[in-house]
Amino acid sequence: MVKKFLIPVSLTLVLLIALTSIAHAAPPNGVDHLRGRWRGTLQNFFGANQSFTLLLGESQPDPNDSQAALYNGCISVGANGQYTPVSARVVLLGNEEYDLTLYGTANGSVIKLTGLIEARGASVKDDTVSGEWQNSEGSDNWSAIHHDRRTPKCPAVEIGNELYFYSSVNAVVNIRPDESRFEQNILDGGSNIVSSGMQVELPNGEFIVVPFYTDLFSPTADFINEFRFLEVYANLPVVGEAYTFTLLDIFGNPISGTTQTDVWYACTMDAPRNVTALLDADGLHLTWDAVTPAAGFDPTNQIGFYQIELYPDGGGGFGYGSNLISSTAHLIPFDSFGGGASGTPDGNDFGASLSELNDGFYLLDVISFSNGFNPDSTGLECQIRANAEQIYFEKFGDTITLLP
Repeated sequence: MVKKFLIPVSLTLVLLIALTSIAHAAPPNGVDHLRGRWRGTLQNFFGANQSFTLLLGESQPDPNDSQAALYNGCISVGANGQYTPVSARVVLLGNEEYDLTLYGTANGSVIKLTGLIEARGASVKDDTVSGEWQNSEGSDNWSAIHHDRRTPKCPAVEIGNELYFYSSVNAVVNIRPDESRFEQNILDGGSNIVSSGMQVELPNGEFIVVPFYTDLFSPTADFINEFRFLEVYANLPVVGEAYTFTLLDIFGNPISGTTQTDVWYACTMDAPRNVTALLDADGLHLTWDAVTPAAGFDPTNQIGFYQIELYPDGGGGFGYGSNLISSTAHLIPFDSFGGGASGTPDGNDFGASLSELNDGFYLLDVISFSNGFNPDSTGLECQIRANAEQIYFEKFGDTITLLP
């Protein structure tokens, strides 16, 4: 029986976040015994022994450890597997032995390889490595032999089938009680390709690196099987001009084949209005007026959606949320739903139930989200909320009190 587990997030973050923007230098002992092509076998990988080819390319020193170095490169698993980027760290143990930790993507999931490299003298083909592979489905042994030390060239990534990368620029509009608008934009992306960041070229030619991000609504973005990047910026996006998105490797270099564009056009719909809440033993029953359909927004036909965000007054992250809601009513349940479940009557619920919230004061918003509505506009287009429609309540013990 396959044992399921998660690779610790902290290890991934140490490898992929803290180790970028490093000056070029030789490996720890001045001779690169590890660069080039390795061929080996993953035992019992998705139920069968799988051959693989590993290409270790550029190396740079680990700034936190004089006996360690970092590598980029790529890996191909199976007879017809495509090459996908890897990020690796090796530690010199002495006597031409190295401790290896490597992350890559294989069969649609991020894989971690750990093991001992033995580089026996000047020869290449007597260099060996063996250890354990791990992914979200299980673990087993692996081994490989070094074939040559020539600097490899990894092919461009092919998005589709097992590999995905979505990216989007979208607008954020907060309608204040006086109907004035506070406007921002979001650069957002996600992938199962091992990456250290997402670079965005703005319409004015400026480059921005978007950092890692996760929240209540992206529980699968564990930086193990999925990487997510998001940052919020002032003002609406530039209308009708391309934003260019590219994933970055462990050294902050663009990953070939991952460049995409998105064009933003407009916020076309209103925020949900006349939001009301009724409390009973089941929880908070929310209702609101249907927002008039518009370009990119018609939830009853699964174009765009409503979203609910519940958070402590004063901030501190979401306590509860529900997205992909197509109706104009929703129950925030009092009893636990296990942190993630289908919502009532629709949508997807995340986070804590009312009974699980800490005592305190809370706000909740009902938000409308539209999709891109032109061929060159991908992902989300706009999100709009109205401050005057917020619901305010107090939680104390098992008592919920709605406040004006």
